[in-house]
Amino acid sequence: MTVTLTPRFGWTSRADGDLAGDLTAARPGWTWLHQVHGAEVVTVTHPGEHAGVDADAAVTAVPGCVLAVRTADCAPLVLLGQRSVGVVHAGWRGLVAEVIERATSAMADLGDKPVAAHLGPCIRVGCYEFDGPELDEVVAKYGSEVRGTTTWGTPAMDLAAAVHAALAAAGVDEVHDTSGCTGCDSRWYSHRARGDEGRFATTAWLEEG
Repeated sequence: MTVTLTPRFGWTSRADGDLAGDLTAARPGWTWLHQVHGAEVVTVTHPGEHAGVDADAAVTAVPGCVLAVRTADCAPLVLLGQRSVGVVHAGWRGLVAEVIERATSAMADLGDKPVAAHLGPCIRVGCYEFDGPELDEVVAKYGSEVRGTTTWGTPAMDLAAAVHAALAAAGVDEVHDTSGCTGCDSRWYSHRARGDEGRFATTAWLEEG
């Protein structure tokens, strides 16, 4: 008998409350990560496995395992395969370290490369003032399209463009990018635009049936 697996995913908002910090008691069974702006990826085989470890992405092919990353400007990404899901927290450091490519590779190791990606609310180029050697580093990795200009005319980084470039490098062609900007939309937390300490969550899991 073949079991059908349905991927589920979504983003919380400010209205759902602050999901920063230790989620062990508040969300038992979630695999939440202590994000360090790196490229470590964990593979989850049972609910809650690896909760609180230093990592910036998680993948699973097991139904009922809820994966979560928290953001307040960085890019939250959901990766969908036929029988697996993944979540990624991607800031500029993680992008340069290839966190997205490593997450797609971890799904491939499960025998199920991602076929689609959904980019959640993140800071967009018009609000993301960013320059100097750090921007040059991202440009060297993903091309000049990641350079941009803020709405007030200063150099900026197009974080979404960098995510798209990383996904293309990883062979993920179907990318859904319809979410808003954390910098100018107060439905989500923004550390850069408003100094928010709170975080919203991006979650993904598989359901049987």
